[in-house]
Order: sequence, then C-alpha cells, then structure tokens
Amino acid sequence: METIKWVQGVIAFVKVAETGSFSRAAKSLGVSKSHISKTIRQLEEDLGIALFLRSTRKIQLTSRGEKFLMDSKASLEKLEGAKQDIIHSSETPRGTLRVTLAGIFGENYIAPVVIKMAKDYPELQIELNFDARIVDLIAEKYDVAIRFGHLPDSSLKAQKIASRREFICASKTYLQANSVIKEPRDLTAHNCLGQGQWTFKKNGKKLQVQINGNLKTNNPRVLLRAAKNGLGIVRLPGSYVFDEIQKGKLVSILEDFSEGKMDIWAVTPTRHEQNINVKTFITEVKKALSEGYPDVLF
Repeated sequence: METIKWVQGVIAFVKVAETGSFSRAAKSLGVSKSHISKTIRQLEEDLGIALFLRSTRKIQLTSRGEKFLMDSKASLEKLEGAKQDIIHSSETPRGTLRVTLAGIFGENYIAPVVIKMAKDYPELQIELNFDARIVDLIAEKYDVAIRFGHLPDSSLKAQKIASRREFICASKTYLQANSVIKEPRDLTAHNCLGQGQWTFKKNGKKLQVQINGNLKTNNPRVLLRAAKNGLGIVRLPGSYVFDEIQKGKLVSILEDFSEGKMDIWAVTPTRHEQNINVKTFITEVKKALSEGYPDVLF
C-alpha cells in the first residue's frame, strides 16, 4: 500500500472507529461508503489482521484494532501538530481556515470579513460552515466557532468579539389595532409569534412569559416578515431588526424589561489560538465590528 494511500487508510479507519459506522465515516470524509469499505479492507490486508468485527447491525473493534486505534490517533495528532507548527511560524495566512457559525449575524457581519481575507490572502483556503448546532471543534477539526451567550467550562479558548441583544417588536399597524402593552404579562393577550417562553428582567429579577400565537417557527426570517406584515409581536436579535426599527417598519417595546446584553465569542481549540490564520481572522473580525458598528448590539 503506497504511503499516501496508507495514511488515507488510517484516517478512514479512525473515522469509522469514532463514528461506529461506515456510512457516517464516508459522509464525514466526503467519499462513498464503498470507498471506505474498500480502503479498510485493503488496510486490514496490509496489516494482516482484522480491525473490526462486523455484523448486520453494528461494527466493533477487535482487541488488536483497539490498540491500532490508539497508535493511529497518536500519530495523526503528531502530524496535525507538525502542520500547525508550520502555520504558526508563517507570517502570512495560508493553508486552511475552517469556521463554524450560524444565522444572519454570520451572513451580514462575519462573511464580509472572510471575503476580504480571501482577497487579501489568496493562498488561504477558507471554509464557512453555517450550522445551528454546537459542533465539536476538535473532533470535527474546526479552527474557530462563533458562539453566543454563556459558554460552558471547557478546554477551548474564547475571545469576546461583540455583544448582542434581543428586541421585542411589532409593526405600528399591529400596535395601533391592539391593546396597549405596558409590561410583559400584557403579552398574554397578544399574538406573539415564535415558540416557548420569553424571558425579561426587572429590578434584577427574571420574569418569564409563556407566549401564544398563530404562527410557530424557529426561523427568524419568517418571524421578521410576519411582524413587518402586521401579524403580531416577535422577539429577535438586533441583527434582524435594527434596520427595520430605524426605518420605522417595526417598533421596539418593553425596553425597560430587557434582559440586557449577551456576549458574542470567537472560540478556538487551545492549540489553534496562536495559529496565524486564526489570529488574523479574529483580529479582522474585531476590527470590523468595532470600527463599523461600535454602538451596535447585534
């Protein structure tokens, strides 16, 4: 087995072992299931051992496969470390930068920075993955994640890049046609769009209101459109409603009961924090947000 194919075989083996599935491993690596099966079969032939016990319902590692998995992961980590050391020593971004983020904040405020970086550093290959789920940066090999709010304790490093705030708002036509809203509990008599509970704060105490309305969705763009059309009241981050409030198409209400600011973070695996690609990305994002939108709560 050629060296390159051998390394590819080891990577495929580790991915199958981690996911517990040939299909999931194939999807993760962007190849076919048959390719993964052939690669593992060739690797087993070269080693002269069975790495997996296969059945119609599941696969599991053999005892020798478990030992090979430990050795393989250690070797791949060394290769990744060597790669990062080279990137760290470079003064100009090059190679790959993988970023995971979500929503209109990513589209409107992070994507322009990335596009500029791609133009400024043609040797840099950037991958933006828009995904609402919280991905495992280390397992899925991401360099940076953009995350909101409280972060759980972990081995990851976080840098604050901005703050956000959610607004309760509705169109003028809706507010004029319905009863006055002076405090959160008044919302129970209104068509509140979305789902779940809305949280407020007054004198340091949290207040929760169970909302009810005739449109339930977790898609903020749909909620924004519905509110602009006078259907009801919405709760959305500033990224979605700033322009509409400034243009007078929406009116912000219950300002005195706002939960306040929520921080926005750039999160990286510890090893990557000195990576020139990551450092440049975070520096450029901070600069763009602070200079372009210094007083904005996204």
